[in-house]
Amino acid sequence: MDIQKWWVNDDIYCQRLTADYLEEVTKMLETSFYPQENVCMVLGISEDPEAVRELRDLTNAAAKDGISVIAIDKKTNKVVGTAFNKIQVKNDPVFENFAKSWKSPRSKALVELMSEIDSLCNLFDYCQTDCLLELMFLGTTTEYRGKGIAKKLSEITFEIGTNLAKGVNARKSLDGTELPLGPRPKIISAIFATIATQKIGRRLGFEVVAEKFYNEMDFQGTKFSDVITNGSTKLTLEYKKL
Repeated sequence: MDIQKWWVNDDIYCQRLTADYLEEVTKMLETSFYPQENVCMVLGISEDPEAVRELRDLTNAAAKDGISVIAIDKKTNKVVGTAFNKIQVKNDPVFENFAKSWKSPRSKALVELMSEIDSLCNLFDYCQTDCLLELMFLGTTTEYRGKGIAKKLSEITFEIGTNLAKGVNARKSLDGTELPLGPRPKIISAIFATIATQKIGRRLGFEVVAEKFYNEMDFQGTKFSDVITNGSTKLTLEYKKL
């Protein structure tokens, strides 16, 4: 199977998420992303095995859209970053539909928060589109941060979205075969939760349409701002036209 590679530097490259890396990238979320990402950290996702299992169902579903990307260290062949991406269609609330059957209050709270931020500005109406590409979970392992990996993953996601918007089929199944083109997104969207990802948004030309400050948010009586001490102060809802 011929897989396209996008190089971050001489040691790290990015490629589409394929079946042989799905389990490893899922574990990376569970050991690196959920314990350290701002919102997941406050919600205690990594401390709740049921929440982790439920979110695994969500990321597996996103992977089937054929537009997620990973970063790999060529020397170790280990996954060091990921952008789990999802096609969203107007009036089809994918995340909320998943959460209906979930039991964990932590995973349900994550989806509810994502929905709340999305509701601050309905991007479907604002951008007059029926379809968007959501940059859903973006992260790198701790020791590989600051190397430009997340920015590269975001750029590749935008490139994939641009091709889809033009009618060029850029969707690949986990085994590498071409998927049907399906709905064509007109924008890429993201909820950025850290200073670092918000800087990526600025560099790539995303427009901020809504924000919510951590000192206005709480979970089970704990303010987000009391837990998040890395300098990040807010969530931003952002988009860019494809």
